[in-house]
Amino acid sequence: MNKPKSEQPTEDAKAKRGWWFSVTFLIIVVCLILFLSYVKIVDENRDVLVGILGVLTGSISSMMAIASGRDPAEVEELKDKLASANADREALIARLRDAQIQMQIKHDHLLDLQNAIIEKLSVIRAPTRKKDDDVELHPDVEKWIEK
Repeated sequence: MNKPKSEQPTEDAKAKRGWWFSVTFLIIVVCLILFLSYVKIVDENRDVLVGILGVLTGSISSMMAIASGRDPAEVEELKDKLASANADREALIARLRDAQIQMQIKHDHLLDLQNAIIEKLSVIRAPTRKKDDDVELHPDVEKWIEK
C-alpha cells in the first residue's frame, strides 16, 4: 500500500540524505587511504585489499558529484530529454525541408501553367506592354520609393 503523503519523503529530503551519505562515504574512503598509507599491508592479503581499495576509490567521483549537487541519474535523465528534443528537432527540420520542396514544385508548376496560358492567349491577341509612366502605385508604396 502507498504511504500517506505526509509520511513519504520529499525530493529535498532524499537529496539531503544522499548528500550526507556521499560526504560520509568520501570521508571514510579518505580516512582509509590515510590509514593504509601509514600501516604496512600484509603480503598475504595485499591483492584483496588493493582490489577493495580500487573499487572504493573508483566510486569517489560519483560520490563527489552527488555531494556537489549533481545527481548522476538526473544527468542521464537530462541527456535522454536532450536526445528526444534533438530527434524532434531533426523531424521538424525534415518536415520543413519537404514542405519547401513541395512549395517549390508547386511554384514551378504554377509558372509553367501561367506561361502556357499566356502563350495561348497571345495567339488570340497580342499583349500590350505598359510604359513606366502608365503604372500607378498605391500611396503606401510610393512613400517607400526613393525620389
